[in-house]
Amino acid sequence: MAEQKIGDLEIIRGKIQDWLRSALPDRRDLTVGELHFPAFSGESSVTLILHVTSAAGAEKLVLRMVPPHSEVFESHDLRMQYEMMELMRDERLPAPPLIGYEPNPSLLGSDFYVMAFVDGRIPPDNPPMAFGSWVMDLTAAERSAMWSNGLDVMAAIHRIDIDGRDFSRLPRAAAGEPAVAAELRKFDSMFKPTLRATADPQIEQAWRWLLENPPPSPHVGLCWGDSRVGNVIWRDLKPVAVLDWEMANLADPLSDLTWWVWIDRCNSIGLGAAKMDGVPEPREVYEAWQQLCGRSIEHVAYFELLTVVRYAIVLELKFAAMRNANPAAGAIPNFVVPFIPELLAAARSR
Repeated sequence: MAEQKIGDLEIIRGKIQDWLRSALPDRRDLTVGELHFPAFSGESSVTLILHVTSAAGAEKLVLRMVPPHSEVFESHDLRMQYEMMELMRDERLPAPPLIGYEPNPSLLGSDFYVMAFVDGRIPPDNPPMAFGSWVMDLTAAERSAMWSNGLDVMAAIHRIDIDGRDFSRLPRAAAGEPAVAAELRKFDSMFKPTLRATADPQIEQAWRWLLENPPPSPHVGLCWGDSRVGNVIWRDLKPVAVLDWEMANLADPLSDLTWWVWIDRCNSIGLGAAKMDGVPEPREVYEAWQQLCGRSIEHVAYFELLTVVRYAIVLELKFAAMRNANPAAGAIPNFVVPFIPELLAAARSR
């Protein structure tokens, strides 16, 4: 997903240079050098690195815009993502310095925003960090500290008071519905009949149970959505920027908590790698979060299953795109399915 066909990069360079000169009137002499894509970027948007020079010196900026094609998400709300980072900065939580949001799609073909480039390290997704990365080079004690520092920031997000703020752009369950209802509707729409026909039947079985058994959620909070260590820029084992808010919503924060744990487990143990020393066990993470937030983890088994099944759906969408691009590829085993039977049994027993 790193490089995408978004048009003539030189034309885009000229347009964004003009836009930046207007957005930064104290740097009207700035010039934008050759654009390039980062080595890896996710589904949330097209990402471009801008090398900017002016009398004030040289700096790097990051531009994000809607991808022309997405394998997973049905819509992209960049304004919402920008507003979530504004909120993070207001709350003095780790976020990139922001330059501006442009709602007019006529300039680059979609709305876009620009933010400062934040120095630090990001755990890789491709290949996953458990298969050789700077995270593997840490000591067990360093990894433990890193995970703990990340959990502290996520818990701080969950403690944000949502009353009196405008969260109208975020998905949220209707009055009287379980807090998870909006997320269930979103993924039910993504899990289309054509996809269900080719997916492992255990995904459909677990999904039906999840739809029929949503738990009560007395605490609705701000959820990051794609809460994982790979969506954080780290420096000295501490988060310096939380990224990728495309899945943000107002719901039960247990959905974030279990995503934080299980996406890592799926992308390590699920792919045959050993769990890295120092990465805490799920129950340790849940109990630490409960202490930080003062909220119940009573229904965590439901949300563990929900996380794994949602990720299975995301993977099925990716696999379908791969088959469309290469019909000879054939069936691709979904590596998170082996987790489902035990998690479904645990959720049913609650």
